[in-house]
Amino acid sequence: MLDKDTPDVREVFDFGDELGRGQFGAVFAVTEKSTGRSLACKSISKRDLKSEKAKDMVRNEVRIMHHLAGDAKVVELIGAYEDATHVHLVMERLDGMELFDAMSERFDEAPYSERDAAEMTRTIVSAVDYFHQMDVMHRDLKPENFVLKTKAKDAPICAIDFGLSTFYHENQTFTEFVGSPYYMAPEVLGYRYSAEADVWSCGVILYILLCGVPPFWGQTEKATFDAIKRYKKGVEPLDFDSAPWPSVSDEAKELVRGMLEVDPKKRLTAKQVMAHPWIADPNCPPESALDAVVFERFKQFAGMTKFKKMGLKAMASNLSADEVAGLKELFKDFDKDGSGTISLDELREGLKLNASEAASAELDAIMAAVDLDGSGELDYEEFIAATLARSKRQSEAAVHAAFDYFDKDGDGSITAEEFEEAFSNMSPVERANLGDVGELIAAADADGDGRIDFDEFMAMMN
Repeated sequence: MLDKDTPDVREVFDFGDELGRGQFGAVFAVTEKSTGRSLACKSISKRDLKSEKAKDMVRNEVRIMHHLAGDAKVVELIGAYEDATHVHLVMERLDGMELFDAMSERFDEAPYSERDAAEMTRTIVSAVDYFHQMDVMHRDLKPENFVLKTKAKDAPICAIDFGLSTFYHENQTFTEFVGSPYYMAPEVLGYRYSAEADVWSCGVILYILLCGVPPFWGQTEKATFDAIKRYKKGVEPLDFDSAPWPSVSDEAKELVRGMLEVDPKKRLTAKQVMAHPWIADPNCPPESALDAVVFERFKQFAGMTKFKKMGLKAMASNLSADEVAGLKELFKDFDKDGSGTISLDELREGLKLNASEAASAELDAIMAAVDLDGSGELDYEEFIAATLARSKRQSEAAVHAAFDYFDKDGDGSITAEEFEEAFSNMSPVERANLGDVGELIAAADADGDGRIDFDEFMAMMN
């Protein structure tokens, strides 16, 4: 895999607790024997890397992280090791929260201002500027991929997860459909894009930092894609009218427009964003607190995203063998290369969709709706969730199974205590990533009674 012999990772590091688990393996706490330094190790199962594409993704992640080494805003790769069963990526250990969770704490403890938003944007875009100087395009920029280095409230922010990143050169275009729906540039939906798409994603993050919700929004991923396309066509402008936008500075709105410019060639570059007065001049962004609606919107958006991911995972994993027997065979049929995952091309071939724009958009929506780990491919559980979601009847049955999984006492509603009980099987990192249970309940609790009934659960999952 790594094209070279490496030392035995267990001779160099002592392995501790599992910190989290993903599609291809687990992340462990490790200690470097020679220095006592606390690190993290992502151990990727070679058995699950059956296709050359999957192997190339791992090799590419290693190359890019080595290439970007030396900048404090990028998680540091200490070394890559290989044994008979796994590839081990030993990295700097990050103990802080994701960007959204850090924002939530700021909201709770002190007034949140444009100056705070500018500070976070400056850190994010400076990292992207560094990527682009090094001829690397991240391709999956979103708040979840920026993490505080430590638990300290003033800890620096660090970029993570380069699994979808790629090297690029000037005038090179890409056609792979990768990324996360809310943050995708219109040219990515058109299957022809380059590094400018990273700046668009940063513009979406900035919009959320200023008002609490994404600029392009829909009840489904397809509806979100449609909103992006309407903006591209000039049918629907950015919302700068509703609260809190009337009280946001003109400089901030000017920067948002420049980063969300439809034409990639006219869009601001990362370097131009860094030079914009709202970013470059610490005294330019107002220090007065933003409207309280930002706090409420942001909590709702962050909670909804986590709630749906949690529900999809429960829905896909709590079906009987009889219920999924046919789907298991269908998955094998779609997975032409036997990699254990289904690519967009394999999904297109399996569904026999034609190349019309409507069909492609629908396919993209299916993929994006359930690709929970952002890998660009569907694993088995994600495929089950996607297939069930194609039928309203089956979807309701599957959602009811997930609801029953959380409703431990069977009284027809889910309490905070029942959520906590369900979370007890998760790894500490997965549990920490879900954040405050009260916020998750508030995101779905339409009638405000502090509990989630099935109708509220179903509405959230849809």
